[in-house]
Amino acid sequence: KQWYPTQSTGSFNTFNTTILTNNLRMVQITEDLIRKRAEHNEGLIYSLEEISLHQSDIEKIENIDKWCRDLKILYLQSNLIDKIENVGKLKQLEYLNLALNNVARVENLEKCENLNKLDLTVNFIAELTSIESLRGNEFLQEMYMTGNPCSKFDNYREFVIATLPQIQRLDGIEVTNTERLEAIQSLKSTRESIVFQQNDYFIQEQRTKEGTGGRWYTDIGAETESCTITEVTKPISELTPEEKQQRNEEFWKTPVENTPETRKAIHKKLEEEKAEVEEQRKGIRTNKVPKRETVLEREGRRLNLNQAKWPFLLDDTNDVNSVKLEVTLPKYLSTHNIDVDVQPTYVKIVAEKRTFQIVFNIEICPDKSSCQRSQMTGILVLTMPTAKQTIVPHKLNNKSSFKEENSKLVKEKPSNSTAYLEVDPSKKSDLDFSNIVNNSSKSKLVSVKRTIVKEKLVSDDFVDDPDVPPFVLTGFFSFLLCCLSKIDDFRLHGHVMGQI
Repeated sequence: KQWYPTQSTGSFNTFNTTILTNNLRMVQITEDLIRKRAEHNEGLIYSLEEISLHQSDIEKIENIDKWCRDLKILYLQSNLIDKIENVGKLKQLEYLNLALNNVARVENLEKCENLNKLDLTVNFIAELTSIESLRGNEFLQEMYMTGNPCSKFDNYREFVIATLPQIQRLDGIEVTNTERLEAIQSLKSTRESIVFQQNDYFIQEQRTKEGTGGRWYTDIGAETESCTITEVTKPISELTPEEKQQRNEEFWKTPVENTPETRKAIHKKLEEEKAEVEEQRKGIRTNKVPKRETVLEREGRRLNLNQAKWPFLLDDTNDVNSVKLEVTLPKYLSTHNIDVDVQPTYVKIVAEKRTFQIVFNIEICPDKSSCQRSQMTGILVLTMPTAKQTIVPHKLNNKSSFKEENSKLVKEKPSNSTAYLEVDPSKKSDLDFSNIVNNSSKSKLVSVKRTIVKEKLVSDDFVDDPDVPPFVLTGFFSFLLCCLSKIDDFRLHGHVMGQI
């Protein structure tokens, strides 16, 4: 009966169990905690139907039955709860998860009328007869008790099935009708066996606590190194790093029994180690960015400071009346995390908890200053006008007078000489483009010859048919007649015209 826990699951040294348990921080179920876990319901707790309070180091169930009357699903696994209580008013509760707690007895669930599923995995339930209080929960169909001391008793499954005939699934295994009938028939003898085993368990547990101080050893005569009272009561803050390491090794390597006190001590030890790691990380961060209170100001005078070593450029020569400051900040740093403070004698920029400060020799005007940042490079540009503006004369350029400018606009009279396009004789081709357009004096009129169509006389043997309507010549037919006039045979001409 020896339990050797690993460092991942946790264990504790016997000599400091009492000290760690007494100093354990107790977490209560408060309204703020419930509202924080009720974000899916917009923070409303009166209409809450499901809530998860797992891994919160809760030691007692309280206030839930007062604030969440309509709760249907309640997750309380991985806490330090010792007793099932204050859930009788949850009439709509259907699923209760109390796995990985310190529950030692099934109780106070009789009034949860709609309870359908109960999870008590890995607790400390040794009094198996306590499940008889669930006989009135007629809707209870699924139950889990794996990892409890009672699950190792002989005829454990038969007793649960016979005591709670409404159960349809036990520890993830379906309950058959044959199995239920056999269990009910042998319930009397099974119950006697269960009572005897649980009483024997309680006697052995009491002897173990009184005889060995809570430790079970398989080797007779095995003893651990004793420690003095001064070592136990010595505060951790007074221990050297070597002593802390030695105590941690003894804590995790000493084999102990699995009890509710053990589990509480493990939680306490894990919290201490977690807090120690956070302090170390915090110390590393402060070493990277040291707090220098005298750097920003000394004897009433501001000093230059660049904690992050950001590249910067200060330009006060191009423009006498303004000062330009460019600071190269990280490209992917959000602009909302940058704080710029412009004062008449200095500028302070705070980003990522690091300060950049530069002092000016002249006074500037903060109200008229501007600040811009590039979205591509992340460079921050500050343009700050000086308080005392200096009038600078503008340099006049050597420009021509007004009369000279106007004289250039006067149009010159066109000359009588003809201007020709100058062509390089070496690149001159055979074509002469200069004679494409002739002068008006040399141009000649082009005479257009017109053909005169002579009308032929009608032949003597032509007979005028009165049935034929008179023929009216239009423009098109006139043109066609002129074309046909060249036909020698006038009879053919008359025949064609008649067809038309």
